This record gives sequence, C-alpha cells and structure tokens, in this order.
Amino acid sequence: MSKPSDIVTIALAEVGYREKASNASLDDKTANAGAANWTKYARDLAAAGYYNGNKNGYAWCDVFVDWCFFKAYGAVEGQRIQCQSGPLGAGCIFSAQYYQQRGRYDRDPKVGDQVFFQSGGEIGHTGIVVEVTDSTIVTVEGNSSDQVKKNTYNRSNSYIAGYGHPLYGETDPAPVTPTPAAETPVTVSCQVGLPQLKNGAEGTAVKNAQILLIDKGYYCGGPLRAGRETADGEFGPTTEKSVKSFQTKRNLTSDGIIGSDTWKALLTA
Repeated sequence: MSKPSDIVTIALAEVGYREKASNASLDDKTANAGAANWTKYARDLAAAGYYNGNKNGYAWCDVFVDWCFFKAYGAVEGQRIQCQSGPLGAGCIFSAQYYQQRGRYDRDPKVGDQVFFQSGGEIGHTGIVVEVTDSTIVTVEGNSSDQVKKNTYNRSNSYIAGYGHPLYGETDPAPVTPTPAAETPVTVSCQVGLPQLKNGAEGTAVKNAQILLIDKGYYCGGPLRAGRETADGEFGPTTEKSVKSFQTKRNLTSDGIIGSDTWKALLTA
C-alpha cells in the first residue's frame, strides 16, 4: 500500500546528487558534475517508457519527482498515484494540470505532496514536500542549483504556486507521544544509627551535634572564625552544659547526654 513516507525516504536519499556535464558517471552522486542536465533519473524513465521521448539533457526537476514515484511503485502505478493521465509529465505545467483535473490541487501542503513553484505567474519548478509545520515547508527538489537539494520555505512565500496531492493508498500514522504515567508519590524511610554522646566523646558525630547546637544559638566552646563559632568535635564541659540547656528547653531529661531523644530534638527543632 502506497504512503507518503515511501516517497519522502527515496527523495531524501538522493539529496546531494549533482547533475552531470555529459552522459557519463550518471549513477555516481558527485562525479562528472556539471550543468548539462544529464541525470540517472531521465535515463531510467526513458528506459521505462515514460513521456513522449527521452528527456536526458533537459531541465529535470519534474523528472526527479516522477523518478521517486517510479522507484517506489513502478511506471504504471507510480503515474496513477501522481494523477498523470498523459505522456507530458516531464513538464511542470502539465504535471500541475494533471492534479487539477483530478481535483487534487490546492494551497494546503501535506507531507508527500508535489509542490509547484511559479515565476511571473507561470509554473516553472517543482519538488517533493518532506516536512510541514504551521509556518514552513521543507522540500527536496531536483535541478535546484544543478543538484538534488533540500530547501525550506515560508508557507506564505509567493514563489509557491500550489500543491498536488498524490493518490496515496493510506496515510502514515501520526507520531504518538506517550502520555506520561501519573507519578505515584513514594515515601522513603531510612534509619540512621546515631551514637550516644557524652562528655569525653570526640569525632565526627560530636562535631555534627555541635553544629546543630551552634545553629540553635548554643555555645560549645569551639574556635571562632569570621566572628562565628565553629564545631571542634570535642565533647567537653561547655558542650555538655549547652546540651543540658537544650534538653531543658525541649522538656527532655537534662542529663547532658545526647541519646536518641536528644538527637531527634536536635534534628527536628
């Protein structure tokens, strides 16, 4: 079953192909580059019996579009999908007319459409629409600066004459953005073993307890730095006195020992 992405994929793969200076190296993307309009696209379509003659050596923008449909679906089906009911599909004006005759031509772009460009009110160039946004289209065009080129235009650009809508059998599925699952709040609990501290203890745990006391306005006998007391990690008489004062204020047993209840109070006060 035909769909727009078939054509878009083929067209994008051809970006960078250079037309040739002569009938040589037609299958190489960049070799023998020139401006004489020789391409593998016209060669292949001539061999397949397209048009009313061999178009190699002639302007090839429409030939490129037809070649993409030929590669995807073959000569008969490719021309049917493009609404081509006659042998003049190598000309932009005639290609646009084929769509118009089928009522499949307007100014509403869709991915996979054949876009037609005008100059002085006359259609003279064409390409394939590979991307559409609210404000722009992205195209792949043959014979654009003598090569297959990717271009971007504002949709309001007066250079755009209109869009032919091929008879694709189905549309590509729209990208689906999964809806994030609702986050379930997770409660994490942990238990941290805090040692009992009393006069004579020292180390990191003492220092942490002193930091909590100092932050609450209690003096623990540590050195001053920049006008602020710092914890020294030594549980001496001054720290013990501050612990007792804190315990009294928190209605705890005023024994000067930092046990589980005092730790809890220090951490939550």
